[in-house]
Amino acid sequence: MKTETRHCPHPLLMKLIVLVALFAAGCGLSISLDSAESRECLLQHDYQHLPRPKLVGRRSHYREQFRKILTGFLAGTGDRYNMMLSSGKRRVLTDWLSDNGGAVNAHAIWLTRGFDESWVSRSDLEQMARQGIVPVLILYYFAQDISREHVLKHRKDWFFYLMKVAAIASIDYPVLIVLEPEFNDESNDDETLVISWAGFNEVVIDGIYILRSLAPNVLVGVCPGDFGDRQELELAAGEAIQYSDFVAFQEMRASTRPSLVNDKYEDLTERALAFSGRLHQIFDKPVLLAYTAVSTYNGDDANWTQYQADIMYNLYTAVPQLRANGVFGILNFMLFDDPEHEGWFEEAERYFGLVDFDGNPKSGWWVFKERLSSLKNILTRVKPPGK
Repeated sequence: MKTETRHCPHPLLMKLIVLVALFAAGCGLSISLDSAESRECLLQHDYQHLPRPKLVGRRSHYREQFRKILTGFLAGTGDRYNMMLSSGKRRVLTDWLSDNGGAVNAHAIWLTRGFDESWVSRSDLEQMARQGIVPVLILYYFAQDISREHVLKHRKDWFFYLMKVAAIASIDYPVLIVLEPEFNDESNDDETLVISWAGFNEVVIDGIYILRSLAPNVLVGVCPGDFGDRQELELAAGEAIQYSDFVAFQEMRASTRPSLVNDKYEDLTERALAFSGRLHQIFDKPVLLAYTAVSTYNGDDANWTQYQADIMYNLYTAVPQLRANGVFGILNFMLFDDPEHEGWFEEAERYFGLVDFDGNPKSGWWVFKERLSSLKNILTRVKPPGK
């Protein structure tokens, strides 16, 4: 069998090519060829070719529904499309909600970098659409590794990942996409934090272009974490958010971070009001509370099961004030507890559900269900395809 021999350019020729590219981009000859500065400089210049004035592009007849979604109100749960329960039976979570009187109009599905179609498919999203439920895809590719260096190294892989997501999201129904939750995380401080890197805008805007080009019915939003008013979010994401349809944020609470637990920390509603107001004021965009989570794991003497129920009541009772801050939706992080879930809150990560792993509703579920009923007149309803 004949094999083809491919010759790579000589290393000196490759360096000359890179040097010419740096010079053409205006980076200056003082920048080292292999440095992070050279990659960032090329990033800022080399990706300007995307036709950004055409980012909105052509969209389907659902275009009028976009405004309806962003000015209405969504309420739902999240985590995944289906899961194996302790009974050994696999359940589609939106079906469980319907069977148990959870009149949601949105449902979130998390997609990490290694997801496959068994997690969720285009036909699954189409089924949600037929139920009148707006799919929300939360894309968690970079995760806790996020940094300038990591993004620069993996941005092409991220673009391919977005193409894979777009293939699922390209249905004839609106789909919300939340990009890189908690990109402003400061824990990975051995590398350059994204929060202090303006080049992140370039990568995200190109990602938005890819998604909208391949899936014209998506609405895209960037999702900073609520890590305090001291962060200057405009540097890392201000431009990207202007290309977004909305801006998202999150609120999570658990007993396993005792240094954080105090009255202010537990008062999730007041924090959500303050942060949503700040986001809306700075960016003048609709705001989505993409995931809120209160773990019922009792790591101290407090009753966190009751905390969860109280917060569900307070949060959904505050919907009028949240809407005044531009908030158009609230999604709960998990419907069911997940005994295999891992994350920053350690053991408490397994108890974020409104229902335990055996299918027993917690106090928070009953409050959530009652609050949904009280909001039924303001919940946005998008017509299913073909109706």
